[in-house]
Amino acid sequence: MGSTTELFTEKSEAYAKYRSGYPQELINEIVNPFVGSKTIKAADIGAGTGISSRLLADAGCTVTAVEPNQAMAEAAADHQGVEFKIQPAETTGLPDSSMDIVSSFQAFHWFNFAKSLAEFNRVLKKDGKLALVWSYWNEEDPFTKKYIDLISNATNKNPDSVSPYDGFPSGFIKKWRIRFLWKFKTLPYFKEVRRHRYIYTEEMNEESMIGLALSQSYLVHEGKLWDELCDKIRDLAAEGAADGEPARFSYKVNAFTAKPVK
Repeated sequence: MGSTTELFTEKSEAYAKYRSGYPQELINEIVNPFVGSKTIKAADIGAGTGISSRLLADAGCTVTAVEPNQAMAEAAADHQGVEFKIQPAETTGLPDSSMDIVSSFQAFHWFNFAKSLAEFNRVLKKDGKLALVWSYWNEEDPFTKKYIDLISNATNKNPDSVSPYDGFPSGFIKKWRIRFLWKFKTLPYFKEVRRHRYIYTEEMNEESMIGLALSQSYLVHEGKLWDELCDKIRDLAAEGAADGEPARFSYKVNAFTAKPVK
């Protein structure tokens, strides 16, 4: 697969345009303890195209978006509260004890587990907060489940597709790491690990559903099987909007917050 930091290079535009946002309740959970401070400084690690960084900035944070992939950073929409820094999660180059918040949305599973957590501890203030967030397509929602099945079938049929769990650092895979947090609620260098769960929905149409598929790194986006997938997505979009209301795509969002051990 090559370097995981370059995995989304060719998908940066689709990622920026079609990946989902996050529930405002979650953003409030992360930011509210610091409201009233003169400046809330946040480092959003593995920021991608800045989706989460802009949400944090809209909530009052001054955000340093740390992202190793130049193409992803260049695809980000400008925001006066967000400044990008091209660095890996394990060596951010940020000053010691400089951040109120360190967050990672949909990215922590790509990092070296222990080294990144040590780095997050280093840059957080003593009373700072860590937030690790993952968003999943919600299989319990019937419409979303139909979309999931289309993507899964297209992936399984194409011998050139890449497993979404190939290439993870240090032998960890995404599901294992998150399940570890669910079960033990413990992290090196951190204490008071808490889990927060949300259901989040977004309106979807034919364009955004195909665009979401385009943003998936493991799909092959050309050839007969891709064309067939797009046709099936168009049919599903029409089905979802058949009652005159826009189709709604559902996500399960899991977040873990913690305080640094200093």
